[in-house]
Amino acid sequence: MTRQEAIERWKVLSETVFWAEEAIREKWDERLHTAPSMNREEQRQFAQEYFTAVATEIVSKISDEQLAAME
Repeated sequence: MTRQEAIERWKVLSETVFWAEEAIREKWDERLHTAPSMNREEQRQFAQEYFTAVATEIVSKISDEQLAAME
């Protein structure tokens, strides 16, 4: 893979995450604003919950057939 191909691949991934975050923003906005006041362990746990929510949003747009084809 060339550097440019890697950039293009990451660009697609970044865009996917961006739009997933946009889709869940309203539900998470208040909690995101309180994250800086959390201690490190709470921030780590919160981040994992947020990443799961983003991943869930992304996967919700993929059909079972598409998921099976990814194996």
